[in-house]
Amino acid sequence: MTHTTDSPVVSVIVPVYNEEENIPILQAELRAALRGIDHELIFVDDGSADRTAQRIEAAPNLRMIRFERNAGQSAAIYAGLQAARGAILVLIDGDLQNDPADIPKLVGEISYGADLVCGYRAQRRLRTPFAAGTRKTACATLVARSRRCDASASARCFLSRECIASFLRWSKTQDTGWWKSR
Repeated sequence: MTHTTDSPVVSVIVPVYNEEENIPILQAELRAALRGIDHELIFVDDGSADRTAQRIEAAPNLRMIRFERNAGQSAAIYAGLQAARGAILVLIDGDLQNDPADIPKLVGEISYGADLVCGYRAQRRLRTPFAAGTRKTACATLVARSRRCDASASARCFLSRECIASFLRWSKTQDTGWWKSR
């Protein structure tokens, strides 16, 4: 979790599960949105049964973590957070429900001194059959520097390295695990 001088400014963590059709679109959108920003992409394949992992196009700034079996989005996010090297960490779903074009302006808020910035879906993008269906949304309780922020699992979170370090230390002390549903 140590930030070094060769670490990217931004790490974008993308948990994916059976998203083979979305991967090329998402990667193109991420490339466009992050042009000019020092970044790494971390795709975490949560045991997909389709060709999701094979559809992820290799790049020098891209790493992929693959789970042998489905462990859930929370486990995929946690693995991505542990692997990230950036000073700012971005969580974005792989289902095309979040617009990567929003990343630069929200990352800007972190550079103004915020520890945590959360985006939310003002409208759903109905590109895939999964997006049109209903989804149970779990709530996560993030703790950083004695402040609490509740964010739905569908939110994009932009976190400072200090916030993540504090959060990961806190999560290790909890018997109930990282995510808590309400």
